[in-house]
Amino acid sequence: ISYEKALNLQKLLVRRRFENKNSSDLLLLLQHPPTYTTGRRDIGKTMNDEAYLRKLGAEYFETLRGGQTTFHGPGQLVGYPILDLRNFKLSVRCYVAAIEHVIINTCNAYGIVASTTKNTGVWVGDDKICAIGIQVQRFITSHGFALNCNTDLSWFDHIIPCGLEDKKMTSITNE
Repeated sequence: ISYEKALNLQKLLVRRRFENKNSSDLLLLLQHPPTYTTGRRDIGKTMNDEAYLRKLGAEYFETLRGGQTTFHGPGQLVGYPILDLRNFKLSVRCYVAAIEHVIINTCNAYGIVASTTKNTGVWVGDDKICAIGIQVQRFITSHGFALNCNTDLSWFDHIIPCGLEDKKMTSITNE
């Protein structure tokens, strides 16, 4: 599904959560065609990069999620939880830690030893396997995680993933 359609769907679902407090929590699991997105910290800072990245055949979107620039594409499991943090009695930081824990357990199921570091996301040694960038509005979450399964990692060569200059990306297939 295109990133734009997924973004619009998230906005619709969040709006519905605001309007109906009794609506169900949801988890959207999907893949996008090649797409670069920025988080709040990179809005307006990557204007020169946009034309270059689009020439590569990727879409490009500035978003209000946390974090910096990343790639979404085929072979990547993208998850967008739309839920009310109050139902889980979670702070934003604990919510991010819970996502990291689920991804670590998923990696472990594939025999991959993954962990967290001082940087958000999930790591295999010094390489990042899963990016996390969320948005929370009135306790309702959107955006989420991107787990590299069999992603073509060369797409990350055109950006500084998550603003981390000296780090590389990896995938379940590479591990």
